[in-house]
Amino acid sequence: MENQTIPRFAEVLLPRPLAGGFTYLIPEGMHALLRPGIRVLVQFGNRKIYSGIVLRLHDEKPEHHQPKAILEVLGPAIDDQRILQFWEWLASYYMCTPGEVMNVALPSRLKLESETQLFCPIEEEHWPGELSEAELEVLRLTRSNSETTLNDVVKFSGTGAVKLVRQLVDSGLLLIKESIKHQSLEKWVKVVRLRPDNDELIAGILSPTSRAKSQQNLLLAYYQIESTGQLVTREKLLEVSRASMSSLDALVEKGIFEIAEVKESSIIGRSGIQAYALTPAQNQALQQILDSFQRKRIALLHGVTSSGKTEIYVHLMKQVQQSGGQCLLLVPEIALTTQLIGRLRQFFGDQISLYHSRMTDRERTDVWESVRKAEPAGRLIVGARSALFLPYSDLRLVIIDEEHDPSYRQDAPNPRYQGRDAAIYLASLFDARVLLGSATPSIESYFNTQVGKYDLVELHQRYEGISLPTVEIIDLKATRKQGQLRGNFSHILLQAIEDALSRGKQSIIFQNRRGYAPRLVCTECGFIYMCQHCDITLTLHKAAQKLRCHYCGSEKSIPLTCSACGSTQLQLHGAGTEQIEDELTSYFPNARIERLDIDTARSKKRYQQLLTDMETGQIDILVGTQMVTKGLNFTKVEVVGVVNADNLLYFPEYRAHERAFQLLEQVAGRSGRSGQRGKVFIQTYTPQHPVLTHVCSHQYSDFYQWQATERREFHYPPYVRMIQLTLRHRDLKILQSAASQLAQSLTTISEISIIGPEFPPVARVSDYYRLRFLIKIPKNQSYLRIKNTLWYTCLSFFAHADYRRIRYTFEVDI
Repeated sequence: MENQTIPRFAEVLLPRPLAGGFTYLIPEGMHALLRPGIRVLVQFGNRKIYSGIVLRLHDEKPEHHQPKAILEVLGPAIDDQRILQFWEWLASYYMCTPGEVMNVALPSRLKLESETQLFCPIEEEHWPGELSEAELEVLRLTRSNSETTLNDVVKFSGTGAVKLVRQLVDSGLLLIKESIKHQSLEKWVKVVRLRPDNDELIAGILSPTSRAKSQQNLLLAYYQIESTGQLVTREKLLEVSRASMSSLDALVEKGIFEIAEVKESSIIGRSGIQAYALTPAQNQALQQILDSFQRKRIALLHGVTSSGKTEIYVHLMKQVQQSGGQCLLLVPEIALTTQLIGRLRQFFGDQISLYHSRMTDRERTDVWESVRKAEPAGRLIVGARSALFLPYSDLRLVIIDEEHDPSYRQDAPNPRYQGRDAAIYLASLFDARVLLGSATPSIESYFNTQVGKYDLVELHQRYEGISLPTVEIIDLKATRKQGQLRGNFSHILLQAIEDALSRGKQSIIFQNRRGYAPRLVCTECGFIYMCQHCDITLTLHKAAQKLRCHYCGSEKSIPLTCSACGSTQLQLHGAGTEQIEDELTSYFPNARIERLDIDTARSKKRYQQLLTDMETGQIDILVGTQMVTKGLNFTKVEVVGVVNADNLLYFPEYRAHERAFQLLEQVAGRSGRSGQRGKVFIQTYTPQHPVLTHVCSHQYSDFYQWQATERREFHYPPYVRMIQLTLRHRDLKILQSAASQLAQSLTTISEISIIGPEFPPVARVSDYYRLRFLIKIPKNQSYLRIKNTLWYTCLSFFAHADYRRIRYTFEVDI
């Protein structure tokens, strides 16, 4: 039997925007530690050190250079090679580099990068006498701290210090080294234990005459937590007892408690309660889903708002949990699904993990390791699109809630991927089943049910048989003529809100525009206040007393006179949520009115408080942007008002009607979820618009047929594939010249049709002008071949010296 050849090299992927892995030499004695998915430490370039992930082991020596050796093995990051396969597919399909995928996929704790440190090896008395004061400051700083980085010097002496450092390095007074800090991936938790033989001491503290109330609370909380079968962590004990750390320290000093550290992975969480029994309609839908999974991998659950889709998700997740497999529940935005997560916590207790970009790096790394090791808390995952990158090994079910939501698409940075479609591919690698859920499915997903690619399961009955809300369209033009319009509100909508208030019911008012007013205009000369860095008007924010750009974030104080002509005749045009809230306060001074938009819900605590107040009836009227449309369940909401639907209907984008229908139908679904039938009032200047007609009937299938006919006729997805290519540059003339020449190059690809180059609705953002191409590709053409042609055409074109500084990005399946 021949000896098996031991591979001498490893292909290592680095978190850099580069076109693939790099070959490194495997040092003697390291072979047994290496396999695909292992993290290693390598040198890249002359000095920098990075942690990378081994893609494969091989024996192919590079022809034109001598590979560097791997410096150190850090341990496993990924155990299942299908995850690496998913990364490679994502880079190929969404036209970016594997390094960019890795950079987004891994928590920062798993991406080590060396820091440039400076040190002076020469004692101060031997320094040359002609040094400047600035050079002396830099040298003294590096002598006082042996771990001084270049960033430290810049912070201390300003950006001019970079030049000084370079001069000192050239003269030999400063030396440079690269340093990297290793971080443990295992989390340790402090647990509290009761020491034995302390019955008399404990009895004294718990006696009615004891004055140590805080210590009493700690002991009672300890017994309460222990009775549930959980380990008593220090954090949990302080939370339940509401005692101070000093009180706990006092009990430790008395010998009643001891505190020890244990690995978090050894803690078994509580399991939660039994799932609720399903209604007959829900049970039928669940059975249809299970039956469909025998025939196809993917099913679409089209359930009307408040039909109880979450309960169906819970039963499916329970089945996966009991089988020992892993389940991923994707949600559009974690911050907007607080209620859903709360309900899941009820059913699954601590045996469910959250994963999203707003978590700390420590928290993300803990979940990563829990999933990699398939621990109990790593089997049920609820997360935003970033949860797709976790290192699954036994994925059996993927549920995509609100699958139509545009938040599933990542806009920046690369990879610019569609989370829903990426989840479907990830599931295919594990032969896992996929359930898409929505009350207003995307046109693409519903199309796939019509052509037999997905199974369709429908749930048309609301929970407990409650009827869908009535929808009344209010013609603002006619209302204005009749003198029935007060500010932004029709008399009909104001009367409905007043009636709801009189019965102790709640109202939600939807205006998909934050701030007070989107434009400040001089009525004398027509001057409009615009952002200096973007081609967009500045929005007036009354609470902050600022004009703000909602694209780049720049702001300025509200002027008293026109900057162009000096006139004081400045007028606000349009209305945002702040103005709507102000108006309602003047109409209903005794009502409790709150606003829910990104400005009021910047902190998790504030957002949670608003939801709690709404649930407990402490808010009468909630004004909000599309944040009020997503997954909220308030049982006392009777009235929903849409201030101006025209803002949604007339956006220059082929999905505008689809998005408008989805938003209006979703916000309408917030009303009448318990008891009396809800009422929805939509104000508009175009009452006959087809989108509004379909919202009134709640007939999604009719809306789909209308949209499908239009898209087939004008060649838009799902009947063709479409890629958007966007170019960015600070100089408009250079950008236009490049776009014009690139258009000529693209016309040589005969299989595609091109719209553009054209300016998007906002042509300049953060001082960068933008031009874009829409590239349509027939479905009977090879998508992969055409994408490769586009990729290499652009790679060659933008290598030209004149256009090298132009930034370009692809957005696939736009």
